[in-house]
Amino acid sequence: MTTEPVTSSAPERDDELCTWPDRPILFTRANAIDQWPRPVTPLTQDLIALPQERSLDRAFSRDLGTSPSLPEWSWNAVFYGWVTYSVEAAATMADNIPGYSRRSVYSDYFGVGPDPDVEESGGGAGPLEVAKIGLNFVRSMRSYPQRGRRDIERYRMLLDEDLARDWAAVPDAELRRRVAEHPGEAAEAKVPQVLSNVIAAPLFQSFTAAVEKFGGEEAPGLITQSLSALGGIHLSDASAAMRRVHAGELSLADFNREYGFRGPNEFELSVAPWRDDPERLAKLIAAVATQGSPDSTEARDAARARLKTLAGVRWPYVRFLLKQVEQHMRWRENGKIAPAMATHSMRLIVREAARRFVAAGVLEDTEDVYFLRHTELLGLLDGDRPAGLRERIARRKAAHTHAENNPLPEMMDVRPGAVGEITADRWRSLGMLPPESDEGHAGRLVGVGGAPGVATGRARIVADPYEVDIEDGDILVAAGTDSAWTPLFYQAAGVVVDIGGPMSHAAIAAREVGIPCVLNVKTGTCGSLAEGQTITIDGAAGTVTLG
Repeated sequence: MTTEPVTSSAPERDDELCTWPDRPILFTRANAIDQWPRPVTPLTQDLIALPQERSLDRAFSRDLGTSPSLPEWSWNAVFYGWVTYSVEAAATMADNIPGYSRRSVYSDYFGVGPDPDVEESGGGAGPLEVAKIGLNFVRSMRSYPQRGRRDIERYRMLLDEDLARDWAAVPDAELRRRVAEHPGEAAEAKVPQVLSNVIAAPLFQSFTAAVEKFGGEEAPGLITQSLSALGGIHLSDASAAMRRVHAGELSLADFNREYGFRGPNEFELSVAPWRDDPERLAKLIAAVATQGSPDSTEARDAARARLKTLAGVRWPYVRFLLKQVEQHMRWRENGKIAPAMATHSMRLIVREAARRFVAAGVLEDTEDVYFLRHTELLGLLDGDRPAGLRERIARRKAAHTHAENNPLPEMMDVRPGAVGEITADRWRSLGMLPPESDEGHAGRLVGVGGAPGVATGRARIVADPYEVDIEDGDILVAAGTDSAWTPLFYQAAGVVVDIGGPMSHAAIAAREVGIPCVLNVKTGTCGSLAEGQTITIDGAAGTVTLG
């Protein structure tokens, strides 16, 4: 792995919007790609991505006490539009979480394993701090689902009102108020989902460790299969609702009220959700309806029965862990509902502001609004007309297009002003083995098992879920998937993802649908697999065999 920077000094590499650290720090796009599959526009960075970064700080410092409050862009960062996670911040925090560790973070979220020759150092928290954090965890485990449900009710009412509002009659001052207040409200709305992520991870680690003690070679398959068919996951329910719409059992209006604010890349303000793209939604409904309604509950129940037999007297403990992981993993997905509704409300406001700015001759096109900064949007709503605004917008558009065509690496070693790949020596200095190379695995890719099962089919390499027609037996191959890809899973025979681990969206969705999933193959969409190639995936072993 090279130590040379992967960024260049080309004019298109505009770093105005980069949140550079003040020292070398490791960052990753792994799991960020679940929510941010493409570079964000500047306004989305300020109005959506930054508040969500602040929600991490609120959850970790205020609710869990696992970290002191950190400055903006400490937990996440943005480089050339790509949202990333700070590996070091997450790892330091994990050392203070009972039952978790920095090695678990690297393994579960970033796809690298511990070096067996390096002894793991202890965490940073002492016994009293660990006890306090443990109490915070228990308190948060009990309270955040209730908070999440309240947020869903609140933002559903607000979105209903916003969808019915005559925005043309709303004064500029009211638009400005909503835009100004959104960051703080959005940060709070995201906290339950952050808590579910952090709480589910060590529970999953404990469940995995418990099953591995008695499961033998069966353990990987039993772990993933027992967590299939959780039920009650919003976007899995959306697929069932699509079949009801197709059958005439549910009106499209009722579907849109419950699910229409969702869609691929749904937290990007410039993207149209399902309700605003009726042609594509109709195509998706027709495609999902033809696939029937898969049911993986029988396989799930069989896996749990086998776990009970193998566990013996340990079953009550294993069952407790299983139920806890099930609850909090479900909230990993459902915790996005309220923030997605809040985002669509803000999308409606931004669209109206754009219409007014174009009518006033301030912007050339309504799409230009997404290339404003938050402060610039507030200033325009106040009546300011800054010089050079159109030139800044044009420069940001060019930088955004360049970023779209030049993704950053999954793992990054970032120093002030430059992004480089992480070297093998750097990984070893952290007590981890570098990512496994494809060398020595001729004819196959080795990744991480996300959902059990074996499938052979045609590889369909997908960048945009709207731009592909999946047929029976096809295997979906993607860099990463977000929640709104779920309906596509019902059409596929299996899923292969470049980036991610067993807690990522692709794994959860594949287990829910009952199809095999292999994650973290690194290069499935960029050279190792060809469109239309026949492949066989083993979701328990985490392998993809070519030909």
